[in-house]
Amino acid sequence: MTYATKNSIILGVMFLLIAGGGGVYVFLMQAGELKDISKEREEIRAKFQNVAQLQDQLERAKYRAESLDVLWRLRPKTMPTTEKASYTNMYLNQILRLSPELDLNVITQEQVEQQGCGYVRYHLAGQGPFDSFARLVQYLEFGPRVMKLNNVDLREVHRVDDELGIIVHEVQFDADLLAYYSDQPLFADSADLQPLSQTRIPVIANNPFRSIVTIEIPPNVHGLPEVENSTLVSLTEDFAYIIDQSGQSVELEEGDRVYLGYVSKIMFDRKQVEFQLNKGGIQERYILTWKEYNLNDIKSR
Repeated sequence: MTYATKNSIILGVMFLLIAGGGGVYVFLMQAGELKDISKEREEIRAKFQNVAQLQDQLERAKYRAESLDVLWRLRPKTMPTTEKASYTNMYLNQILRLSPELDLNVITQEQVEQQGCGYVRYHLAGQGPFDSFARLVQYLEFGPRVMKLNNVDLREVHRVDDELGIIVHEVQFDADLLAYYSDQPLFADSADLQPLSQTRIPVIANNPFRSIVTIEIPPNVHGLPEVENSTLVSLTEDFAYIIDQSGQSVELEEGDRVYLGYVSKIMFDRKQVEFQLNKGGIQERYILTWKEYNLNDIKSR
């Protein structure tokens, strides 16, 4: 065997060994590393995707927090961080300005401390029209401050109005008022809430102390036409002309007020005017009719 042949064989064997070793490294050892690298790359990619999701969740959480913060600032009820009798008296005076003709006395009774909050008990005593008392209760219920009425005692009383000469029906009441407060930071913005005058309250529809039918008929203090003592002298499709109890000529149209009622209908074809009267809770329809002899009656007066 020649020297060149030996060298060729040796080089071929070395090449096979190197190629085999490289193949083992590439296809066996490096394949595992590539798999680990691919796995790590997928994990990194997943983390970046989670970051985007987390960023989106963070933005939504911020928007939700801002919305809740706005709703909290617009909350209809709150509690002051401290409670003083002077603050509550000012609050009640604001209510009294919105509830006319109501007399109210306020007595401070006790202060009760609770965890993070508490209340001061006041005793309310007063008298006035039922509508004004009802407005007081409504403003305490629907107003911005958290307050509670307990032990309400309500009774009807009567007094005589010397100027009008009529009996006035009123109510006397006693009640305990609990005025709540809290020193928690959430209520630190209580002073910035909407004023009491912007509180919306429902309309008082009925007075349970007022009788539907009463023998008391109010006097004609405004000098309105008394249709039962009046004479119909002329009428058109839109207007009626009467001579009232004082001998004065009065022009009326539908809806105009008269003593105890109003003009409900002008019936030109029938030469009549219809009035709706309320006599102590009893509804009565009264009709004035134009007649030719009315003029003679007027001339003879």
